[in-house]
Amino acid sequence: MPSRSRLFQLARSVAVLLLIATATAGVDNNDDDVALSDGENSNDPRESAAMAGSSSERDGGSSSQSSSMRGGAASPSLADPTLNSNSVVLITGAAGFIGSELALALRRTYGVRKLLLVDNLGIDSENESAYVPPPPKEAAKNRMSGGKAIYEVMSEEEMSHFEMKRQRAFRIFHELTAPDLGGGARGAEGVGGAESIRFYRADMRPSIPEFFDFGEVPLLEGIFQSHPDITHVVHLADVPLSAQNQAIPRNKDSVKTGRMEGVLEEMRLMIERGAASSSDNAQVRLPQFVYASSHEVYDNISAAENKKTAAVKQHQPNPPPFREDAPITTPSSLHGTAKLIDEVLASAYHSTHGIYSVGMRFFDVYGPWSSAGTQVFEAAASVSDGGDNAGVWDEDVNDYVYIDDAVDALMSAMQYRPPGADPPPVVFNVGTGKGSTLGELRKDMAKHFPKPKSSSAKPDPSFEGRMATKSIASTSRSESLLGFRAQVSLEEGLAHTLTWHRGRSFPYGPDPNIEESVENRRVDTKIAESLAKSRRVAEEEAGGEKEDGEQEECSPLDVECLRGALAFPCASECHQSERCTPSAWDDVAPLSKAVTSGCNAVLFTILLDDGAEQIPSAVATASADGDSVDSLSYVGAGLPEDEGRRTQARCNIAFVSERSPLVRRLKSEGEEYVDAEESNGVDSAGLPPLLRHGFWTVLPVSTPLALFGGKFALEYLPKLSPGRFFGSTVRYAAYAAPSIVLDNLPVLLKRMEDGLSGRGHTALMLASKRSECDAAQRGSSCVDTYVRPPQNDMIQSRAYNMVRVALRGDIMGGGLEPVLDSSFVVHSLREEDSRLFRCDVYHEAFQWGASGDERALEFIISLHDLWSRAVVHWSTEGDKPWWTNASSGGGASTEGMGGKTDDGKNNNEQERKNSRQLEKEEQSSDGAGGGTWMGVLTSTEDQLLTHIIPWEGMGIVQLDHH
Repeated sequence: MPSRSRLFQLARSVAVLLLIATATAGVDNNDDDVALSDGENSNDPRESAAMAGSSSERDGGSSSQSSSMRGGAASPSLADPTLNSNSVVLITGAAGFIGSELALALRRTYGVRKLLLVDNLGIDSENESAYVPPPPKEAAKNRMSGGKAIYEVMSEEEMSHFEMKRQRAFRIFHELTAPDLGGGARGAEGVGGAESIRFYRADMRPSIPEFFDFGEVPLLEGIFQSHPDITHVVHLADVPLSAQNQAIPRNKDSVKTGRMEGVLEEMRLMIERGAASSSDNAQVRLPQFVYASSHEVYDNISAAENKKTAAVKQHQPNPPPFREDAPITTPSSLHGTAKLIDEVLASAYHSTHGIYSVGMRFFDVYGPWSSAGTQVFEAAASVSDGGDNAGVWDEDVNDYVYIDDAVDALMSAMQYRPPGADPPPVVFNVGTGKGSTLGELRKDMAKHFPKPKSSSAKPDPSFEGRMATKSIASTSRSESLLGFRAQVSLEEGLAHTLTWHRGRSFPYGPDPNIEESVENRRVDTKIAESLAKSRRVAEEEAGGEKEDGEQEECSPLDVECLRGALAFPCASECHQSERCTPSAWDDVAPLSKAVTSGCNAVLFTILLDDGAEQIPSAVATASADGDSVDSLSYVGAGLPEDEGRRTQARCNIAFVSERSPLVRRLKSEGEEYVDAEESNGVDSAGLPPLLRHGFWTVLPVSTPLALFGGKFALEYLPKLSPGRFFGSTVRYAAYAAPSIVLDNLPVLLKRMEDGLSGRGHTALMLASKRSECDAAQRGSSCVDTYVRPPQNDMIQSRAYNMVRVALRGDIMGGGLEPVLDSSFVVHSLREEDSRLFRCDVYHEAFQWGASGDERALEFIISLHDLWSRAVVHWSTEGDKPWWTNASSGGGASTEGMGGKTDDGKNNNEQERKNSRQLEKEEQSSDGAGGGTWMGVLTSTEDQLLTHIIPWEGMGIVQLDHH
């Protein structure tokens, strides 16, 4: 232990001394000391050393010098750098912008066998890795006694950073592990599945000087020992933009940086372990090590056309375009200083331990899924909102490289190794070699939008006296040694970025009840035309021609092209107007909408079992205790005879498989008109005769259940996304499983309409998990004994638990069973924000391909509530959300329910206690309807809420298994 600490301190001291020496050499050297550029006058890859200021490496003397520093020890053998289906890749910072895209590209392009992904999801805390969620009772007590929520200890910027990383991580899970719409496994053939992707959510920064106390070094050691077949290590972990104002954090007792040291130390330990287990040190095969550096290591201020720096510029040893082999004087920022230290450490570890490395000096990388706060992201957001260039600093010249090109450069570097047994470390620029100002970018993006109104905004006072910068990459080395040249033009890259931004702004298309504006369609058309033009130019430059009739837009099934945007079923209320996938619901939805026109509320069920002979709720005559079932169990019950008959026929819909014996029998018995008058084969409402079964009107669904591919979200599309299935007059759509009957549906609908004390509208109402449930119910997660769930369900649950622990348990769930019961769900169809909320739920259920919807429901409900409470906290002086006072234990009172015992076994007794506790909350509430209220994010002043009522308080009768 002490030796590692001393080694770290020595490495840090050496790094600082080398940095000073390099800077001094860079200032004092004249043009004769500058090494020859790559690909022009030198063919020796050894002259491409990482720290170009060291002449001993540039003149080819690094090998003998390194050997002497290692005491004559033989250089370790290096793993084969070729990327293929046998490769095992470790990526740190895997939920970052570049890291997440690299993970996806490696699987798509090379079908790598295993991806080991490490990221802290943006939550940096000294004791973060030691956090253990408290038991449910203790968690509730902590909250009642004033325990702080996660948003009370994190800023809005930090929470937003976490959410972006969370979405990127989920995108990796969805695209590489979940099945696609065709029923196959995503990812490369033969390597798909959860076992080939491991995600470790933890902070990998070691503490100093006690290396093992906190952070990720023990985890990294465990990863290397558990996966001795690692062939590539890509180190991309970095601090967020807000923390890049210092090279090394200076807070007392905080976890220091040390990310680079952590990785290099583990590779050094590989050599030690190999030496201890074998006399032949050459048997140790070190992975190919690639790490991220930055263009900020260059002096971009002295490089710019500044009057104040004219004298300095004459002595600038490395004017733009910046060359990797020229001396470095002063980094342009403290972040650049930290990256330069990383490069020095890489060189030092090569000299002392023979660890070969490739550094990537990324210039300004932009594109879809970039981080908020970066120049292009903020410019795209501003232009999309109608902003202009007023008040924008427009003197800096930067080299903007598209994300696809950056990832291509990375994958090339992962396979680059100079000849020889002991290759020296090397660095590459990752840029285009072309410079642009931010104003030019904004002008290019603004051409797609209506001309903004003139702004009276004045330049920021801080601009006065500010010096312009110029940062452009020399691409000669990367072109000659990596074969890399940026392929995506700035115009095409910006169009892709704008398309992504608009997709984020309108992820589920416009409100289907409001016609999309001509102006909005014109913007999308202009962006599409710009993309088409850019592609044609690129193809012409490459010598290719576009075939007639070739499609410009992404295919709905092209996951890579869609960049994480889903192509929803066309019958869903969530699909974009220009992109959707057909399904069996396409023919049923228009008929259902016509039938329910005029209804204020609709009750519906779904039974697509091809062997169904009856709908249990339609033929129920007695409950489990022998009493007759209440007659107020459907829409229209209790109304006058004529009105009640018509309402009952039109407002209670059952979607049933057309191939089922039930539908065949009903057809043989004859169909009925839902309205009395009939003419020319249709009734007075223009409807054909329909099938009737008890109080249900049966609408046959033609596709066999098998063709849904086991996709619960597709099979139960109307349940989660009912907006396009019912008439425009319908305000509430209530789904009920075929095997349940409601004691009093009007009372439940009245609860829905009343909302919470007149201050909030209810967007969704459902029940908490009942103590006894039907394990045979399709989609039910209620079981008598634990059964290993399908793979997608396990991945989904693990991902949610990863987020739950990161947020200190501030969202509900976490047990082997969900805490919610979705066998009865009521949707409000009147608010646009309710539709967006439903689409968030459907999006979550759809992309996981899980066998049920309850996990997705509890996660999205919790996430909306967390952000709703956070918004109130940040927008006020720390006030608590008003709706939490209506719930016993607060808005997150259900957290921890459905939990797990310490040994990981299902705690059914605890779950029964939780259900009884919710029933007590129902009885002791202040007249707000009982149960738990949770917030829904809204764009208006009217607060939307989710109402979770104890199962026993819903008046639901569970029928015998059908």
